[in-house]
Amino acid sequence: MVIGGTGMLAGLCRTLADRGHPVSVLARRNRDLGPGVGCFACDYKDPDSLDAAMSEAIDELGPIAVLISWIHGTAPDAAEQAHRIASPERHLRILGSASAKRPAPGPSEAGCERITLGFALDGPASRWLTHDEICEGVLHAFDHPRPATIVGVVEPWERRPS
Repeated sequence: MVIGGTGMLAGLCRTLADRGHPVSVLARRNRDLGPGVGCFACDYKDPDSLDAAMSEAIDELGPIAVLISWIHGTAPDAAEQAHRIASPERHLRILGSASAKRPAPGPSEAGCERITLGFALDGPASRWLTHDEICEGVLHAFDHPRPATIVGVVEPWERRPS
């Protein structure tokens, strides 16, 4: 299951489906991501909506072995709620670059594989990662489990794009 998988992570969802994994996606709007990807509309900021969409996905596609969540700070309890509902074998929790400044995982990250999305240095300039770079980095973390992965770089922090 991928929470937030119709935007930056759409390519990841399609790649996982192409590999033969049944993929369920929870997103604000139902969107066709191709064969093997079931999309379920949900507002993860609303606990009842998240619960209903996850239950529907589990009923339709079966238990969740891997949960990949890209949940913004506007819903601080959603990742923990999704983890509780899914009881996955693995939970890859995607976080923005500012999470690199927090050395210890927060309560909603306990037991998760933490993926920090950084930025790219481009000569004297820097830029945010492209959708393809993000998907490749998360796919690498999916294939090579470890407690923490940084996609791109987070240092030097003062070179972070504005």
